[in-house]
Amino acid sequence: MFTFDRDTATIVAVLMCIVATVYMYRELNKTKTEMDNVKGFYGNLMAHLSRPSQKPKSVSDVEIETENKEVLETQVSDDEDDSSE
Repeated sequence: MFTFDRDTATIVAVLMCIVATVYMYRELNKTKTEMDNVKGFYGNLMAHLSRPSQKPKSVSDVEIETENKEVLETQVSDDEDDSSE
């Protein structure tokens, strides 16, 4: 019927090692993929958190900016008039 001698035990042990190796290889690849996903997520999160925050501009902020631009433009034109004289 089926004899369990030294050769059969060696074949069974080799097959078990092959199955264990394939299983561990697949599990390590899954873990590697998961770790790459985690690294990517935290990289995106850190990039998002390290960006300077942009507050929404209110109407008064826009008016101040336009007033500042007008002042700068008049100062530049005054400097040009002084240099041409």
